Amino acid sequence: MPLEMPKLPQVETIKGLVSRFLPALRAKETQKIEPDLRLGLNIGRANLVACEISADKGKFTIERCVQKPLRTDQSLGQQLKEFFQGAKLQSKKADVSLKGHGVVVRFLSFPRMSRADFSSAIQFEAEKYLPFNISEVVMDFQIADETADKPAKEDGTMQVILVAARKTEVEHLAAAMKEAGFGLNAIDVDIFAITNLFAFVHPEAKDHTYAVVDLGAVDTSLGILSKDTLVFSRDIAFGGSDLTEFIKRKLNVSHEEALKIQCGPGSNQADQNAAVEEGLSRLFQELRSSINYYYNQHQNASQIEGIYISGGLSQLAILKSLLEKQMEVPINTWDPIPAFQVGEGVTLDVLQSLNPYLPVSLGLGIRPIGKS
Repeated sequence: MPLEMPKLPQVETIKGLVSRFLPALRAKETQKIEPDLRLGLNIGRANLVACEISADKGKFTIERCVQKPLRTDQSLGQQLKEFFQGAKLQSKKADVSLKGHGVVVRFLSFPRMSRADFSSAIQFEAEKYLPFNISEVVMDFQIADETADKPAKEDGTMQVILVAARKTEVEHLAAAMKEAGFGLNAIDVDIFAITNLFAFVHPEAKDHTYAVVDLGAVDTSLGILSKDTLVFSRDIAFGGSDLTEFIKRKLNVSHEEALKIQCGPGSNQADQNAAVEEGLSRLFQELRSSINYYYNQHQNASQIEGIYISGGLSQLAILKSLLEKQMEVPINTWDPIPAFQVGEGVTLDVLQSLNPYLPVSLGLGIRPIGKS
């Protein structure tokens, strides 16, 4: 399958401490995928997932894919070190990503100006759009219509994606990788990696508007793509661990029993399903309010035609039906594996078992290598 790269921001290669977070997207014709071996590493809240991918002329092969639960009694750097030692990876560097309250993504409109002028202006304007002091963040921007195949807006404005991450978050990640003895190739943002992969797996997305929702252990990432372009994103502070805690309290059961109920209700199915639905009510409310906010800010926006879900919580048996009732659009799980070839270092059974956890690491692994 030829690579259809979405018009998303890319993250600069990092050597040591990050000096810039999100450099400009190169014009589509200057992006190249060279024969290469890339490692996408998803450092989640509950799991480490690494996908090592070889790229040759726009075709990708998953060479290795490994997953390991994270522990609370050991440093991230030490866990990464043990993870890499046991994973039998050929790569010595990884592409990683950030999410959550330490990362801010803003979709803004400005009067049209040159990149150089905007780069100067945003240093003085950025703080009004960020919840952090500008001295506390690494920051960069992407002019969304800067690519060669997208014309300028007729009203004299330009759309800009502004991204900032707390320096402490970036430094913590860099320090953990250094402790593990592994190189840091690039830092991205979770939702960019996910939507990058989605546009590759679903080339038909270039003619439609879809939402992707990645349901993790602690956070849920929402992204809206319109004609292959990321136009809205939000991280929601709700994940599988919140649902587990609610079920424990509501049904007065152990942590292990609450997890079993999430995997599939038992004999007392009606009460358990009711507890699951009630436990998810905050997530549903946050998703509805986020999408309504998007529509309110984009009066001429195309309607979302479907929502695609991934992440550990997406395996919840009744989630699709509950979401469809709440969101009133089709809900789909999605399988990125058929878009890849499968190498000798991994089995299809292993990939299928990890399927809900793959979008971030696979999306990182297929990032284009732009010219410096």
